[in-house]
Amino acid sequence: MNKTDLEFFLKQNIALDTNNFLLSLVTATLLSLLVQLFYLKYSSTLSNKFEFSKNFVILGITTTIVITIVKSSLALSLGLVGALSIVRFRTAIKDPEELAYLFLSIAIGLGLGANQRYITMVGFVIIVIIIIIKNYKISKSDNYNLCLLIKSTENDSLDINII
Repeated sequence: MNKTDLEFFLKQNIALDTNNFLLSLVTATLLSLLVQLFYLKYSSTLSNKFEFSKNFVILGITTTIVITIVKSSLALSLGLVGALSIVRFRTAIKDPEELAYLFLSIAIGLGLGANQRYITMVGFVIIVIIIIIKNYKISKSDNYNLCLLIKSTENDSLDINII
């Protein structure tokens, strides 16, 4: 690799269409908010549902921004691979369903960042339909899992007979 090649990679300008970028950001925000709402309504996760769902919007928008910037520059994409190999996503995933919703948010960001709006929206609609059908079938079944959480504000231990 000579000096000319190196300058090409380091000084490559990124041509960014501002209208397309803003449209992608708005679409990513709306779709990620819908992911959050569907997660809150249809998820069977019991702990930290609301707090965890706040990450979907940020993740979708951030992925859209990163892919929009990186898609036109080989140097930036190689840098991103290096950065992602060093910094790992260290969220403790307790339920595979949480991971599925995270992947959905990332897929929205990837699709919109690559200006693939139509296929991203079609894929999103199909996944939402699957989530609704899955929830409808589960709610129709007689198989119920109940969980009772008892929290005491007192420092004393609670007697099982009192509960």
